[in-house]
Amino acid sequence: MAEAASQDPSADAAEPSHPAIPSGRGHLAEPDGTSAARSPSARGIHTARAAWSRLPESVRATLPLWLGSRIAVALLSLAAARALTSRPARDAPGLRTLWDHWDVGLFTKVARYGYLSPAYSDRTEVDFPGLPLAIRLVHLVVPDWIVAGLVVSLLAGAVTAAALWRLAADEVGAPAARFAVVSLISFPYAVFLFAAYSEGLFLAFATASWLAARRQRWWLAGLLGAGAASTRISGVAFGVALAVQYVVGRRAAGRPVFAWPALALALPPIPVLAYLGYLRARTGGWGAYTDAMRDGWHRGTDWPWSGWATTWSSATDGNGASTFVWFWRGELLAVVVGVLLTVVLLIGRRWGEATFVGVMTTIMACTNYYASGIRGILVAFPLYLLLARAAARSPRVAPVYLLLCTPVMATLVIAFTQGQWVD
Repeated sequence: MAEAASQDPSADAAEPSHPAIPSGRGHLAEPDGTSAARSPSARGIHTARAAWSRLPESVRATLPLWLGSRIAVALLSLAAARALTSRPARDAPGLRTLWDHWDVGLFTKVARYGYLSPAYSDRTEVDFPGLPLAIRLVHLVVPDWIVAGLVVSLLAGAVTAAALWRLAADEVGAPAARFAVVSLISFPYAVFLFAAYSEGLFLAFATASWLAARRQRWWLAGLLGAGAASTRISGVAFGVALAVQYVVGRRAAGRPVFAWPALALALPPIPVLAYLGYLRARTGGWGAYTDAMRDGWHRGTDWPWSGWATTWSSATDGNGASTFVWFWRGELLAVVVGVLLTVVLLIGRRWGEATFVGVMTTIMACTNYYASGIRGILVAFPLYLLLARAAARSPRVAPVYLLLCTPVMATLVIAFTQGQWVD
């Protein structure tokens, strides 16, 4: 079966380094006879290389790529800020200011003051607590709240890149697995993987959980799935998908479905129920989340065709602001992509992945208007695994994807950091 568990749990382990041997001159030497440490700097380099070689292969394959892409995004935002302003050069905004826009401020408010605080009036109850808690934790060592959020996204992205590479490499090998990471980094809305938004943290938990599920390590998968569920509403869809993947994985491994590991599937719902219980204790009603969504964002549940009609009207409004018109068009496209991706995954009999994308698409479509759907597609990691499989079959997939998506991604980085509405 396509989603059967990997039979090689040690596939990600690094190869052991050769032991150093005496050189006969008071130093250690490598097997080829060269001195392993002739100076403090040489010893430092040797130690760093040895430490690097002991890291998992997935980390060594992706960390330079991830960090390099973050540097490129940071430089792009800084260059755009200086090229697109008429203010004096000394007044050009720094990196912190450029990345403090839109929902970043909302997550930061929750991290600083908590929910339902008199310090602000925004209805932040619609934001799950996972990211604010992570920001608050990092804030213990990073004094600036905005920078703390950027650090969370940076670290979460490194975990995502490594887990995504491992998931793809198990199927198509290392060369094509690299494109899974590149396709994520180049996704048009990947700007939200740099900013202090919840997408990066969700992906870190979700991809690591899926990897644990592939290894049949269900308690770890359930615990990481609970982390994903604590970050955003997409975690509800992921919890359902993890249950489907459990059944698929257990049957493929020839193991009984009704066994102790099945209890791990109860872990992902716990953060959601705990959060709703917290809001119930603070507000006195179980509908605090939906009330905040309605009062703060004018959103509620509705039939998919009703939401489509409303969003279509906004997307074709010639008198509407250009940024918002294109935003609505992106939301319509997100639902289409979600449906098509679900169908493709079902045809490929990838039941767990199809469940995640399908349930997530249903949630974002069953509202009175579409919003944040394109960020839902951003966290649909089965898309990047599908692209890696396609790239392994055809060398044309990677360049075509990069040609189409990278310019859009760069444009949206500039738009976001210039305070233009992106999503």
